Amino acid sequence: MNRHIIWIMIFWGMITLQGCLVCNKPERLQLQPLPERLTAAPEITDLKITADLLNLVGDQRISAMVDEALENNQDLAATALRLKAAGLLLSGTEAAMLPKLDAGYTGNRNNRSLDRQVQGSHRVGLNLSWEMDLWGRLADLHDARKEAFQGQQFGFLRAMDSLAARVLQTCFIAKSRQMALAVQEKRVALYEKIGQTILTRFHAGIGTLDEMAAARSKTLVARSDLAQAGQALHASLRDLEVLMGRYPKAALDLPDRLPDVALPSPRVPAAILANRPDILAAAKAYESAVKEAGASHKARLPAITLTADIFKDNAWLGRLSSSPITWETVGSLLMPVFNAGKLRDEARAADTLAQAAFKDYAQTVLLAMKEAETTFYRETILKERLFHLTLARKEAEKNRQYYEGRFRDGISDIQALHTALDQELDIMAGLIDIKAQRVVNRIDMALSLGTGVMERKEK
Repeated sequence: MNRHIIWIMIFWGMITLQGCLVCNKPERLQLQPLPERLTAAPEITDLKITADLLNLVGDQRISAMVDEALENNQDLAATALRLKAAGLLLSGTEAAMLPKLDAGYTGNRNNRSLDRQVQGSHRVGLNLSWEMDLWGRLADLHDARKEAFQGQQFGFLRAMDSLAARVLQTCFIAKSRQMALAVQEKRVALYEKIGQTILTRFHAGIGTLDEMAAARSKTLVARSDLAQAGQALHASLRDLEVLMGRYPKAALDLPDRLPDVALPSPRVPAAILANRPDILAAAKAYESAVKEAGASHKARLPAITLTADIFKDNAWLGRLSSSPITWETVGSLLMPVFNAGKLRDEARAADTLAQAAFKDYAQTVLLAMKEAETTFYRETILKERLFHLTLARKEAEKNRQYYEGRFRDGISDIQALHTALDQELDIMAGLIDIKAQRVVNRIDMALSLGTGVMERKEK
């Protein structure tokens, strides 16, 4: 056998052996087993179940608000544009695996000849170059970019879901504040009516100045609270308009009432992993980091590059077309020998970053489970609070009616009636707040389970 072939085979065998020694695959880590069910999940046999965020509400006007926000929200639009740019940049790593062809022209003039005469040269040609991806380094880099891009896509889906949830929640918070404003208006009207009654009784020689002062003080405080309630409502409306991409002028029509929001479809913990875009994004980030680590290890291996030039050259530009075609090919093998440990440390750093990405992934899963458990537990507590407050309102109404009768009969003073009125109205406001919290919590619950916007518009 030809000695040159033998030496080439020996050299290639040494390169392959080095590749086996250097190119260790990063260890893939696994999540700890999850429980079979969510611990705090409430009983839901008597409740309607839904599979997407908008069906939680079932109101076309509110769905239209969400659609408008998804279409016009500036933050979401900016995220979509960044995602589009990231997708366009994927072609860079894909192109690195393919041959590269360039066309070029060069021309120069100089007087470097012995007789110092000015000479010129012109060349046109094609240059073809290709790095052979022997070890899959370029493929790993491309896969890493693809995994990262898919993670960004999942992040965009999460941004869509979060925006839809914020629109729904802000709308219902605004409605609850509108209802609270109505309660405050009722409080002011009742205090004014009581004040008028006291004034009439005073003119009749029955009431006292202390009663008049107490009634006026209560009315003024109620008017102050009314103004504050109006400010809170306008702030919510402006927040909602900005989410929808509108100018914030507090001029939205709200739904007629707080809706009876259904519970989202319950899922076991393992299903949450497959449905939450933020968990999927974290998993893709980990996969991308593993691919990056593999590419970093393979950067320590020899690289083979092939180049070919096809050109015409002539001292005169006008004679280029009649010049003969010349070609040349070059094969080069570049093997890292000494770089002060730079490539080795870069590979170790990439392994460490992959481990960090896994920790981020695991933490994202833990936080997702915490959110689900928290929202389910809060649902149970809010249900209990709503039950007790509903009973308390009935008792407070009886108490207020009792003291109204005693006040009309002159048996009880104004302080007792004010106390009874305040108690009833405070409970009414508390009921509105609890119902709003329950609506908001069920939307948070849907997000925690990975429920999307209209099933993320892809089913």
